[in-house]
Amino acid sequence: MQGSPSIYFRCRSLFQFYERPERWLNGGLNGLMTRRFRSGGSSGSGGDYSKPSTHKFSPGRPPQRRQQAQTPLHVDEVVEYFESRVKSWARSPRLHQRLDDFGIPSPDAQNLLHEFTQRVQRGELSTPEIREKYYLDRLSKNAADLPIGTLADRVYTNVLFSWATDPANRQFLDTIISPSTLDSIENLVTAVDASYPAENFQLARRMRRKVIMHVGPTNSGKTYNALRALAAARVGIYAGPLRLLAHEIWERLNLGQILPLGAENEPTEDLVDDTIDVGDGKPAVHKNGDPRYARLCNLITGEEQKFVSDLAPLTSATVEMISFHQKYDVAVVDEVQMLADEYRGGGWTNAILGIAAKELHLCGEETAVPIVEAMLKGTGDELIVNRYQRLAPLSIEPHSLRGDLSKIRKGDCMVTFSRKGVFGLKRKVEEVTGLRCAVVYGRLPPEVRNSQAALFNDQDSGYDVLIGSDAIGMGLNLKIKRVILESVDKFDGVQERPLSLSQTKQIAGRAGRYGAHKDGDENVGLVATVREQDMPFLRRAIAAPFEPLKAARQNPTLASWQEAATALPPGASFRTMIDVHRFCARTNPIFEFCEINNIDTISEFVDTYASDFTTAEKFTIVMAPIPWRDRRLIEVIGDFMTKYREKFQVDLVSCLEETMYIKALRETEVKMTEGGQPKSNVQALDVLETLHKILVLYMWMSMRHPVAWSSHDDVSKLKARTEVALEWSLEGLTEAQELMGHHVGREPRKEKISFSKRRDRKIVLP
Repeated sequence: MQGSPSIYFRCRSLFQFYERPERWLNGGLNGLMTRRFRSGGSSGSGGDYSKPSTHKFSPGRPPQRRQQAQTPLHVDEVVEYFESRVKSWARSPRLHQRLDDFGIPSPDAQNLLHEFTQRVQRGELSTPEIREKYYLDRLSKNAADLPIGTLADRVYTNVLFSWATDPANRQFLDTIISPSTLDSIENLVTAVDASYPAENFQLARRMRRKVIMHVGPTNSGKTYNALRALAAARVGIYAGPLRLLAHEIWERLNLGQILPLGAENEPTEDLVDDTIDVGDGKPAVHKNGDPRYARLCNLITGEEQKFVSDLAPLTSATVEMISFHQKYDVAVVDEVQMLADEYRGGGWTNAILGIAAKELHLCGEETAVPIVEAMLKGTGDELIVNRYQRLAPLSIEPHSLRGDLSKIRKGDCMVTFSRKGVFGLKRKVEEVTGLRCAVVYGRLPPEVRNSQAALFNDQDSGYDVLIGSDAIGMGLNLKIKRVILESVDKFDGVQERPLSLSQTKQIAGRAGRYGAHKDGDENVGLVATVREQDMPFLRRAIAAPFEPLKAARQNPTLASWQEAATALPPGASFRTMIDVHRFCARTNPIFEFCEINNIDTISEFVDTYASDFTTAEKFTIVMAPIPWRDRRLIEVIGDFMTKYREKFQVDLVSCLEETMYIKALRETEVKMTEGGQPKSNVQALDVLETLHKILVLYMWMSMRHPVAWSSHDDVSKLKARTEVALEWSLEGLTEAQELMGHHVGREPRKEKISFSKRRDRKIVLP
């Protein structure tokens, strides 16, 4: 198609749809409702709250029918399912197009599928030995994926390629398929083979590591001893899920706020604003720091590096930024259960298998223990599991709010699952109660989330209630007395689904943080729902034991991307490069590849703007923190990529100078200088949020390509200005203006630690 890539891609992106279920999957499964666009609001945001009060919350989105959970296939049903649907699957047009994209000629594809289908129907691939060899039981692993075709299609295709490359079948297949086609299939499978991920980390494999798991619920003290061991280490690293959490550990270590293991535990004031679970409550985390225990520590996240010293023995990082080419005495990996996260889990899997540390501490949920045990089998590592109990009890309220928002009280946190729902609840609660609400949600920059959390925690700030999404579940220090779930369903991008046990427990567990309240306050955490009909679900979820994680996620390596590009036909699309990993790669049964969110949009973007980039550059785009659902942001990123391709120089000022984003920032700053009450609206806030994401992405790219993306200093200043404008705008959304005792600070946060930004250090992706 001729014309501007920007226009072409914009038009295409408007008509993207989720993949619909294949017809061959129909029969024997629950129905599926699919849709493309999310309209905001959480499931139940408006529903029929119970009757006693006139104070009912009415959302922005109509209530939706809750989707019934899929009935999992029992392992005894797998063979029947596999054999009965293979013929219909083999006729799928999508499958034939995929094989053609992989370079398999149509006649050979027809012969291969015919023979495979016959053997499956005769039961030759269902014997116990073959069933285990090809891992058919994965069909029973996640029934929720069966209806949309993803899991079943992957299993069939993966078994087909495993069968076609099995040496036991080569002699026969040579008689019906050209040898060159069989060689091509073998090359593809070899290129993306991921059977032994532990072998990617040879430095760690040459060690016998002591792996210590610290597991327990939220607020159990599980991180306490691990961080003390790190503070005492000769050389060590902390790796966490969020850059704010990495920043906090960096600051605490440099200021001497963490008492090293083995140091004398002197009586000091407890730190009440603590994101670190403090175990038995002894004052081992110093509020103001102790110079005797200060440790030089550098910070490395995807967006920034802060070097206190080139000789600093400690590092605090986000988990994706770990170096696997350095030896450590102690390493701490936080939120280890994230290894099962479908999008980011590969970072934790790499950390567990790859950190070359004499002593590796893994902190997180009990759910991760079995899968970590399985991952470490064969590595020679020693595994120790330390279990912790919750320090402050968690109690379920006898009843819900019964729809009456006037029952909201100081110290409450209401949880909903969309940005629109957050602002709707904020407005309604402030109208009904007169209490002022801080807000925390995923789209909000982490720095602003932290500021909002600080306002809620400060009993003199005038912010008495927190309205948040599930972003409250990790990385924020919150003095919550009671958590109230506005709904127990969450939109997953396709449909409304009930919260998982892990999600429910983690959100509810934020209530009653040990030591967070003043003397005389009870530390009991309370949890409830808005609707009475949701209380039985909450009670079951809190009482239920944790379900072990089913699989660890892994990422394709850069080497496998490059080898796949070589093995595929010339000119293969980026989507084909993705699909060859998803459908052809051999994996160990305990591992699954990470999902790529918005895969159609990403593939279209790369093929439109970056088709002539190197494989490594395309790989970088996939790993970048781009919110692919934001079409306005994608247009700006497209302009970035065009300048990178044409000039190998992405100048931030020229890209953004005349855009709505800079205009919105300047207009907000003018209003801020005029004084008076802050005034804003959700639409203006949305533009500033998008600007912040653009700036974060630029910083991320600058860390990896510092010559081409050279406006790092400018973008750092612009990012700080945007965060101040966002805080001011959030304050302007508060309805209860008469309660304002002061305004949010207008100055960017000043660091307590001297550091330098090293621009000569290029980050290399694993």
